[in-house]
Amino acid sequence: MEGELPHKEKKLVFSYYLNYPFYNIIWFILKIFRKKKKCILYCEDGFDIILYKNVGKYLQPVSVVAKNSKVRGMLLSNGYQCDSILPCFPDVVIMFRNMAWKFPCKKIIKIGFKHGAYNFKAHSKAIYYNMFNLFFLTSIHEIENVKAIGVKTELIVAYPKIDSLFDGSLTAESIGNLQKKLKLDSTKKTLLFASTWDGSGMSAIEKWFDKISLLKDKYNLLVTVHEWMSDKYKMPLKNNPDIYFITEFDRLKYLTIADICINDTSSLIAESCLLKKPLITFRVQKTHRTLDDVMSYIAKISIQIDDFSELENAIEKHLVNPNLFTKEQEEIAKVFFDEPDGLSGKRAARKIKELLVE
Repeated sequence: MEGELPHKEKKLVFSYYLNYPFYNIIWFILKIFRKKKKCILYCEDGFDIILYKNVGKYLQPVSVVAKNSKVRGMLLSNGYQCDSILPCFPDVVIMFRNMAWKFPCKKIIKIGFKHGAYNFKAHSKAIYYNMFNLFFLTSIHEIENVKAIGVKTELIVAYPKIDSLFDGSLTAESIGNLQKKLKLDSTKKTLLFASTWDGSGMSAIEKWFDKISLLKDKYNLLVTVHEWMSDKYKMPLKNNPDIYFITEFDRLKYLTIADICINDTSSLIAESCLLKKPLITFRVQKTHRTLDDVMSYIAKISIQIDDFSELENAIEKHLVNPNLFTKEQEEIAKVFFDEPDGLSGKRAARKIKELLVE
């Protein structure tokens, strides 16, 4: 029945049930007085605005709604639009998170995209996906994985974030300008360190964040970490004069100038694999969110190490043979992504328009 709560055995976050009746009353009242449909991009984090750009350029302008004043401040300080913060009562919401429960009205059309490439951690429960009218995933393999957990919503392949790698927007001139801006030493190779959120239990940042300066004499050092990374790791890196800590939302261009990528289980591994970048990964302990197949993929496409003391030797192996895992990366990239052509955002926008017309 329209408007009923999900079956009691299908548990959502408590705030969904708490907000459900009040949210719906306000939504229906506002709907009466609204003259035209309200379509928004919901940003749980400032980074979401970058994920949207390759879709948004094919759609009519939308209002940008941030999670809170902190995220709104991040967007504005980086030169992006932000119209308001939650709560919000739209007719259509587009998001790059699996958080449709934040808009607990079934009349709202909900369109979701993946925040990161593929699923490097256990999927959300099927009920969270099934709150969407349409959800975009990064490959047919991922669609099959999601369907296997009981997801019934319409699933389409599209990952617009990587369009920038194939649509000509990242030119040799722009990459050259970036290298000049970073003042990279042309006699040194460039290492890009990346780490997933420490709160996931799948990060290895504690193994290198306070030792990375030991590499400064031999390499250019770039660092990017998950936007939710704890300050005890983030702030020492941000304040480290020996590295370039990436604060820009758009991080893909930094990946293109890296000679070697060093990671743990961050989904940036997928983009590194797509670009055939030599990879080194720190092993992490298994958690309830670990996916065995993903750990197997990572092991096939990277030199795996346990400790920082092993890092320089792994770097040397890649420098001697930069194509060490190229064949494996080509194979695994087909699992992470369907054939990239720079038009993913255009296809996604066309599907969104079709849905809205329907």
